[in-house]
Amino acid sequence: MSRNQYAIARRSIWYLLRTMLSVALVIVLCLGAFVTAMHISNLYILVTEGLELRAEYILQGGEITALTEYFTEDFVAKDPALYAGTYGDFDVSNFIYKLEIKRLFVLPWHKTATVKVYEKMLSVSGSPREGAPEGITLPEWPAAEYNVKLTKTDGRWYISDMLLLMNSPEEKPLPTPDYSLLPSPEPQ
Repeated sequence: MSRNQYAIARRSIWYLLRTMLSVALVIVLCLGAFVTAMHISNLYILVTEGLELRAEYILQGGEITALTEYFTEDFVAKDPALYAGTYGDFDVSNFIYKLEIKRLFVLPWHKTATVKVYEKMLSVSGSPREGAPEGITLPEWPAAEYNVKLTKTDGRWYISDMLLLMNSPEEKPLPTPDYSLLPSPEPQ
């Protein structure tokens, strides 16, 4: 083989290696993006459903073991709101719970994640139970902002902690006017 043929063979091998490396890099990046999106969607669903179930338990009671589907057993044992009995004197018939995810980010190799949430109870309706003290009213659920910490255990995410950031945070005004708040036109 002449020197020219060796140069062509060497360039061809480097071209194939660079192409294969580029394709492998693109595949790894796509796989990483897919796994990240999968984790983010899992965390979003876990936090929204888990915190709503927690609010339902606080308001209406029920089976506390159902919470271990979303929360670690340690969290369920130590969460003071679950055992405070704030709504124990009431039969809560209905509630409207609002949860906003403010920030959520996790990388594919992380075993922990933090989600910043804003929770607010839009309405709670219920009546005092029989034997409850006279004249009591339904306590108000305070709006709050939390950092919800999640851990991955045995390939599954669980809520492991909730850190209160701010009680009754100020809500930002809507970007468009709320026409329901305008005064009614006077009849002519």
